[in-house]
Amino acid sequence: MGMMDMFRGGRREQTIAENREFSEKHMNASGTSDSESDSNISLEARDQKEVEVNPNQVTADAQLGVQKAEAAALVWSKKAVYLTYGWIWICFFMLAFQSAILFQAGNAAFAVWYTAPAYGTAQVLSGIIGGIIKIPIAKVLNLWGRTEGFLVMFVVYEIGIIVLATCNDPYGYAAGYTLFLIGYDALYMILDIFIADTSSLRIRAFTWAFANTPFIATAFIGPLAAQSFLQGRPWMWRWAIGAFGIIQPFVFLPLAVVFKFYQRKATKLGLFIRKPSGRTVWGSIVHYFHEFDVIGCILIIASFVLFLLPFALVSQGTNQVPAYPTYSSGLFIGMVVSGVVLFPIFVIWERFFARVQFMRWELLQNRTILGSCVVAFVLYFNFYAWDNTLFNFLLIVYRTTQADAGYVLQIYNVGSCFWGPIFGLWVYYTKRFKYFSLFFGAPIYILGTGLMIYFRTNEGPLGYLIMCQIFIAFGGGTLVIAEQLAVMAASDRDGIPLMLSLIYTFTSVGGAVGSAVAVSIYSNVWPGAWASRIPGGSLQDATTAFAGGFLTQTAFEIGSPEQLATNFAWSRVQYYQCIAATAVFALAFPAIFAWKNYNVDRKQNKGTMI
Repeated sequence: MGMMDMFRGGRREQTIAENREFSEKHMNASGTSDSESDSNISLEARDQKEVEVNPNQVTADAQLGVQKAEAAALVWSKKAVYLTYGWIWICFFMLAFQSAILFQAGNAAFAVWYTAPAYGTAQVLSGIIGGIIKIPIAKVLNLWGRTEGFLVMFVVYEIGIIVLATCNDPYGYAAGYTLFLIGYDALYMILDIFIADTSSLRIRAFTWAFANTPFIATAFIGPLAAQSFLQGRPWMWRWAIGAFGIIQPFVFLPLAVVFKFYQRKATKLGLFIRKPSGRTVWGSIVHYFHEFDVIGCILIIASFVLFLLPFALVSQGTNQVPAYPTYSSGLFIGMVVSGVVLFPIFVIWERFFARVQFMRWELLQNRTILGSCVVAFVLYFNFYAWDNTLFNFLLIVYRTTQADAGYVLQIYNVGSCFWGPIFGLWVYYTKRFKYFSLFFGAPIYILGTGLMIYFRTNEGPLGYLIMCQIFIAFGGGTLVIAEQLAVMAASDRDGIPLMLSLIYTFTSVGGAVGSAVAVSIYSNVWPGAWASRIPGGSLQDATTAFAGGFLTQTAFEIGSPEQLATNFAWSRVQYYQCIAATAVFALAFPAIFAWKNYNVDRKQNKGTMI
């Protein structure tokens, strides 16, 4: 294990025994490995065996994208790795900076259009599509290469920014936001995969956490930057978004150049030789059609969209828009039933008809991977069930400035990114992560969300909300890293991009479901609660105030019946959203308990690493 030996201390013998478990169980009497038994060894054991036997060669039977990543890692120097990590930190910084500004710019855009509730629909749709499409993106990274996938997704990201900055209605914004989120999340995932490619499993939690520390800085400068664009000029949301379309190419494209340079260097040195496929154009189309499992991809995306989107569309029906369904309408029932029916059809297709499965059954049957997917889903369901409306809640009820509201929203980013490296060091020195997640991460997270049920009203001091946000940040900073580390510990090198994409898929879908629940609660509770506090108030007046968003609701004079009714309506919305979030998160405890207690003291990769 090289340099890792220096840190093993008194547990050295135990670690070596666990890392080489496969060799002790699968050696024949003569002391040589029995090749026929390799298929019975766990994935992580087979992966470790390949790293130890052929540490300076590209894995012969690996997929093309994995071979390219290994070849680059075998030829670059330690200095080059550190410099590239520094540039990746800058890329993460710009993604975090843009995220902090975009949230406020999006709210301003929908308020200008007087369709504030439609913002939730755009988030749900983009979350669903952006989440499910991550698995095909991971297959691109494995089949074609990290650099190729990086460039394709950057183009999608840039197109999304352009559409967002030039759209003139909520529907154009929803289309642009979907493209943007697909590219944004893909770039984020590819950067994470690069870190996974160039770090040992033991230190990976720390390197990931450190790479996300830019969110600490952008938590403070992001709201100020957004306020400088939008304060008194909400129509400037276009430049708040469009400026990044000019800036980001100068940030991200140099990284692609670095990836490609070392890949070509490995080719010149003979470490990586790409063999021609011998396929015709039609043969390549058929080959990749099956490799990407296009039919399975369409089925799973359609099932999630048809099942989740109606809940967001119903919210528009409460605004008396006839084109949208209600809970009792045939359109709503038909979409939900169709989505449910497509789930088993997808499973049947994958099990009996797909030539190349969307995801290997060997991985999907692993209890650690299944448990991690559940944790990812409930964690992001919990967060987005209340977070999407927190910004407006602070602006309207507490009458904070946009900058101050942004600071409160960024407490999670600051707290989780501060705590993440500490948790990473814990994992590095203890080589374990399961029980820390079970007895600290999950309990403090549910404590924070549970306390919000009581404190998130129109009467409680803002300090109590900040306290809850800090609890949630520390719990989230633990669980987000732990769930990703768990699936990588259970997988082999080929499976890492797919496992990370699976986790990101469940986080996106969990966030989309949470957003759908939040939108449904917001749309069904707010107008009625507002009207109930206005003497002689009509539902039509409530709907007008509701659709106007924070620009209309902050215009009410403080102490007026309308302002008091607005505060009460927001408190009821937050109350029910926090109850739903806390109840669903309870599923995280049995999911974490199902994890295997992995020892992460193994290399997992080849070449020069952190």
